[in-house]
Amino acid sequence: MEEELDEIEEGRLNFVDALKEFHKQFAKDLKAATANMENIKKMEEPTDRTCEKCGKPMVIKWGRYGRFIACSGYPECKNTQEIATVVNGSSGNGQKAGAAGGVAISAEAPAIPEDHGTCEKCGSPMVLRKGRFGPFIACSAYPKCRNTKKIAMDKEGKITITKKPDRILDEKCPQCGKPLAVKDGRFGEFTACSNYPECRYIKLKEVGLDCPRDKCGGRIVERRSRRGRVFFGCSNYPKCDFVTWYRPIAERCPSCGNPYVLEKVTKRDGTTRFCDHEGCDFKKAVNS
Repeated sequence: MEEELDEIEEGRLNFVDALKEFHKQFAKDLKAATANMENIKKMEEPTDRTCEKCGKPMVIKWGRYGRFIACSGYPECKNTQEIATVVNGSSGNGQKAGAAGGVAISAEAPAIPEDHGTCEKCGSPMVLRKGRFGPFIACSAYPKCRNTKKIAMDKEGKITITKKPDRILDEKCPQCGKPLAVKDGRFGEFTACSNYPECRYIKLKEVGLDCPRDKCGGRIVERRSRRGRVFFGCSNYPKCDFVTWYRPIAERCPSCGNPYVLEKVTKRDGTTRFCDHEGCDFKKAVNS
């Protein structure tokens, strides 16, 4: 699909034809999935546990982020629990998982230790939580304290903290004056104010190029979309709407004199640089 998108961009493939071809295969796969694929979200595994809220049996269900325990009285009762919190027999109300429930729960889920330490920011216990990107450890005092840690979990259930601690810098935050810090985020390291969440300043990475728009005065910086894809825009956004998916290089175009060229990396063609100035067809391969 990536190669087809490149061909569309370069004018070698009509986007309507590409969409038709994609939809033809997608419709075929969707029809086969509708007829043959088992709906795991409707599957329920019985346990010998009872709901502490209404007394009905608890069952194991499948959700968007994997298996979890829920009350069979749903939607009248919406009680749910993460499997990780009951693997070792603790149900939150003093019950123990018996043979049927214990086997069903522990057959695939690793044993999770209850002690995850204390929050270094406020002293509250750290607890295991599950988010849209998988399990993580967070402060139990949320939302007053938003301290979180990325983790890795092996087959035996051993948890390893993978999030690096903040590294305080000598540089001051231009908004509140507190020190800046290098933080470890979902997409890697970034520099932001150490006074988060009171101050939400994030220092964006510059690419060493002034914004090409007339009288803008901004700098080109690296940003990320909500899905994590890197793109480049003006530091004066939203006053300036300059944006590109490809990295601007401070190299004057040899064909038209444009003050920058763009760099694109694909599996098929490797690294190429080209000019996006209207009417200019400059393009060259870059040796890696």
